[in-house]
Amino acid sequence: MVSTDSRYQNLVDGLMLPLAVGGHPVLDFCNTRAGWDAAEPREYLTSYEHLVVWAGEAGLVDESVAARLRHAGDQGVLERALALRGALYRTCTDPSDDDAWQAVAAEAHEAAAAAVLVRGEGWVIPEQVGTELPVLALSRAAGTLLESTDLRTVGRCPGHGCGWLFLDPRRRRRWCVMAVCGNREKARRHARRTRG
Repeated sequence: MVSTDSRYQNLVDGLMLPLAVGGHPVLDFCNTRAGWDAAEPREYLTSYEHLVVWAGEAGLVDESVAARLRHAGDQGVLERALALRGALYRTCTDPSDDDAWQAVAAEAHEAAAAAVLVRGEGWVIPEQVGTELPVLALSRAAGTLLESTDLRTVGRCPGHGCGWLFLDPRRRRRWCVMAVCGNREKARRHARRTRG
């Protein structure tokens, strides 16, 4: 089972959400699941409410709008967001995965079609799209990330039960959080040496 270490998460509006360690909201969205390769990954987005609160906390949806949408309970939008997250994770960890890329591109296209030009703000996804707002905002951010970021600069934490993503333009970062995954690995190596 993936660890539920409290150093990886915080309480936001009464809901447990992961820390923002990715350096970009889209990578932090991917990190709403921990232990991607684990038999029982840790899922933070267990309801539409979690998705909306997370999007508000990440700055993708205005917090007052998120408060209004929070209890809408749109399971279909949550499932769409989780499918997008899986495609994003695959795209960021294997940029040659054409199926994942196309899935993200299709969602980014939907977001672009929903955006309106607002004086002084630029292109925005209007609140009038309703419960789809969080997934459209994420899709728009995903399109921006993929067009502006060399995916070779996205790191993946090798920590046991982790797999979180983060921007690493200098390619010097190994862990999502050194104080957690890095120290755990040090402790494992030390235990192996002392047993051996």
